[in-house]
Amino acid sequence: MKYAAVGHITIDEFEDHLRLGGSVSYGSVFASGLGIQAIAVSRIGYDMPEGLLAQLIKEGVDTSRVRRTCEKTTRFAIRRGRGFSCPTLLLSRCSEIEVSDLSDLKVDVIHLGPVAGEVGRSVALESIKLARVVMLDLQGVLRVFGGEGVSLSSEPLNDFLGLDLAVHLNREEAIAAIGNPDPIECLRELSKHFSVVSISLGSGGALFSFPEGFLRASAPAVNVLDDVGAGDVLTAALGIALARGYSPEDAARFSVASSAASTSKIGPRKVELDLINSLRERVELSWL
Repeated sequence: MKYAAVGHITIDEFEDHLRLGGSVSYGSVFASGLGIQAIAVSRIGYDMPEGLLAQLIKEGVDTSRVRRTCEKTTRFAIRRGRGFSCPTLLLSRCSEIEVSDLSDLKVDVIHLGPVAGEVGRSVALESIKLARVVMLDLQGVLRVFGGEGVSLSSEPLNDFLGLDLAVHLNREEAIAAIGNPDPIECLRELSKHFSVVSISLGSGGALFSFPEGFLRASAPAVNVLDDVGAGDVLTAALGIALARGYSPEDAARFSVASSAASTSKIGPRKVELDLINSLRERVELSWL
């Protein structure tokens, strides 16, 4: 199996250190850890330290499609609050991903992981032509960046409605996208537009919409060391599960268990399959 993650690799600026970030980093490292050929399709700037990018290569990710431009790398200020970590400021942004970046890409899964609106409709349409499964993480579609921080808007979602995509959001993003405070109602509404939908609920697990129906999956308890990237791993895992032909129940268990397992690591790191399998057994499911 071949997997490609498409979007900006980022520099995440914490209060006391810099770290490699972005859905592309977390998703591709996760896929590589499963023994899948993982390809990063991205754009970085002149300011990306070689040592940070080398971390992906060390984890077995193919970075031959990472293009270095004359601009700055997409960089976020990350601050911890409300029990989770999130970007609070966009400090710089690299150029948008273009259809040409996908030229001759032949993979089973494409994970579109925009973080700052860098993946548009044309790239999504091209991805659908190139892969059996295309996952879109809506976090970077819905984000709006201003001088005072990050907000969410449903308007950019219109560019992707009705496309043959599986999508992922977290609770806050789902509420912003649909305008309903009930995540289950958000799931129902999004299912009218996308083939598969997942909404992560943090320690509450996740909700899923499949053609067969709606599922709630509990999250197994783990010793959380780092919650950054958990949603990225869930998205990557769900795309891999769909490409492998997993049943809805198995896809939900695998995705939630993978996400939970990733929080026991700090930064983009491979997750042991034995740990994922042990957590899968503790994911409880219920049809809605």
